[in-house]
Amino acid sequence: MVVGVLLILLAGAAIVQADTEIPESYCSFAEDCAFDETAADFCSAGECSCSEETSTCFISESTTDTSTDTSTDQEGTAKDATAAAAAAAAAVDKKLIELQALSASVEEKITNLEQVVQLLQQQITLLSEKIDLLNSQQFQSKESVTTVATGLAGLQKDVGTAQENLEEVEEDVAKIRTFRLIVTIIGLLLLSAAILLGLQYYLKTKKTDPRLLQYILKQVRQGQRYPQIHQTLAQAGWNEDDIKKTFQEVARKVAGRKDGQPTTGMESKKVVLLAGFALFFIVGVILVLQGVTTGKAIHFGDVGELGSAVKKNIETNLEKNEFYGLVKKFDLCLEVEDEDNVVSYRVVKTLSASKVLEASVHCDNTDKYAFAVKFKSWEAFDLLSNSLTCGNIKTLHAKKQMYVLPSKYIEPGFSIEPTTDLSAYCTVLSKCMTPQQLQEAGIEC
Repeated sequence: MVVGVLLILLAGAAIVQADTEIPESYCSFAEDCAFDETAADFCSAGECSCSEETSTCFISESTTDTSTDTSTDQEGTAKDATAAAAAAAAAVDKKLIELQALSASVEEKITNLEQVVQLLQQQITLLSEKIDLLNSQQFQSKESVTTVATGLAGLQKDVGTAQENLEEVEEDVAKIRTFRLIVTIIGLLLLSAAILLGLQYYLKTKKTDPRLLQYILKQVRQGQRYPQIHQTLAQAGWNEDDIKKTFQEVARKVAGRKDGQPTTGMESKKVVLLAGFALFFIVGVILVLQGVTTGKAIHFGDVGELGSAVKKNIETNLEKNEFYGLVKKFDLCLEVEDEDNVVSYRVVKTLSASKVLEASVHCDNTDKYAFAVKFKSWEAFDLLSNSLTCGNIKTLHAKKQMYVLPSKYIEPGFSIEPTTDLSAYCTVLSKCMTPQQLQEAGIEC
């Protein structure tokens, strides 16, 4: 009830002191006010404006023209405050009921413990009486005392043996854990080696563009030399490595050999390479599975756990990376997947502060955010948030563990929205893009 009264008083004070500014709202542009959860309760599209100094939403004067509307809003606000107070009171009552139930459970456990203590006291009293009886009859029952002493000695011996066995078991458990860790590490190393071999083989055997192959083959048959062919293709925008590799392939076809060796020799090397890759992969999978199945897999149990971890990671590392100080304002949506759990957070930086808010809509379900990025795993997000570098960004993007989503500035297909001015972000973009790449992307810096 006290909480409810306080909420009503606070709501009344908020109504008296209310200005056109909407508290707890964040915006970069006027369109954000209709999208922001807090601002959406006060105005719809076109009814609010955004302050560049405070990055908060303001209600347009046209929406507060008549005293009748103001009175209606105040009454609605008072009703909302009353409803909030009632909800708070209900929550307090619920907590009281839970505490009462918990108190009853604790009292019941205390009663049980008291009964156990009483029973133990009775047993101690009984044992004391027996000891007194044995002491009084020690001269008549010497043999009984000897038997009791022998039994105690045997009991102590059994306790010592059990202690030794327990220590041996603990040593065995420690050895097993160490072995599992070593097996898991070896398995991961073998898997990494297998992946590297696979990537190397893929890069070496990647298919050439048939158009490039046909063009070079045609030019070679017409008597053209490599420098002339290379110059023509380079001016047309073909990649240097693709030109060189395709020309070598054409030369091998024309000569009937590869790198001066018979074709069958190279095929044998491919077979050996594939066999080695398969061996590394199979052994690595077996060892990793053995290490994983003997332990427990660590992952987030639900969306709440994942969301807490993501928010904490963002707040911890937001101002530590080298890019944060290079831009004055930004609005970024981050989406992270972990198995079946998905969370999205909105990171907003204004001239005065920065905020990490839970996104009302997942990043991949709307294009209203200024920028949006999606991570396919917690590991990818954790790596980049703790070490935000151009190299890590390119690596995760190449491995398809991170995607740039469509947004206000980025169109589907990772093209820049043509009417957008990204000059304010040039200091950040120049960190990871060359002037030529910026020009090709249509960004003027």
